[in-house]
Amino acid sequence: MLTAEELDVFERDGIVKIPSAFSADEAAGMREVLWRELSERHGMDRDDPTTWTVLRPTGLKTTKFDRRAQAILGPRVRSALDGLLGDWLEPKHQGQVLVTMPEGVPWAVPHRQWHTDVGFEEQPVGAVKIWAFYDSVRPGGGGTPQVAGSHRVFERFLTTTEERDFKEVRDQLLRSDPWFRNLTSAPSERTVDPMEPAEVHGLPVRVVELTGEPGDVYLTHPWILHSIAPNAADVPRMMRSRFIWKAR
Repeated sequence: MLTAEELDVFERDGIVKIPSAFSADEAAGMREVLWRELSERHGMDRDDPTTWTVLRPTGLKTTKFDRRAQAILGPRVRSALDGLLGDWLEPKHQGQVLVTMPEGVPWAVPHRQWHTDVGFEEQPVGAVKIWAFYDSVRPGGGGTPQVAGSHRVFERFLTTTEERDFKEVRDQLLRSDPWFRNLTSAPSERTVDPMEPAEVHGLPVRVVELTGEPGDVYLTHPWILHSIAPNAADVPRMMRSRFIWKAR
């Protein structure tokens, strides 16, 4: 189970980290499968960065269904899900394989593609999203940026509008406050650093990167706004992501 402090963090931020949720050896086994498929499908050699020519390789079906990834749902994650969801549905696999190769560009908080992955028809939303690290992801290394606290902002915003269309609610929210308008402005035009703590509609928000070590897992609320960040490091970003749904 999450501790009382971790539950408070999840309630406030909609994001909580579980360090070493699975072992470094288990993560290494998952990387072996992934690099093998990257070689077979895309001709990538882990020791030769000149072969890393596909920025965000997709179609990684062997890795997606490899049984080694079941270690992501180890005892610590299962216990946390029990506490957050009660009864939940066992997934058939461990979700989307996320790979971002180094881009050789400066890192900045993105200003486009901020989104949530589920709509706003039902409250409360009976799901948690898992983000699992195959390898180290350092700041600026392509880790998914998230707006901590945005789930609560959405919850409050929904009391001010009858709109429930997925994209329209998001777009209305992004226009509703100077902080969000700053977030969605080009980095050169921003007047405030989105990673500094701020308030929107009286609720704390800030942009955080999902960074960590092999075996670390984040749990996030499904209404957390997130985007796609460049990988300004010199190593690939390798993660898995999926929803776990509450049993109805």
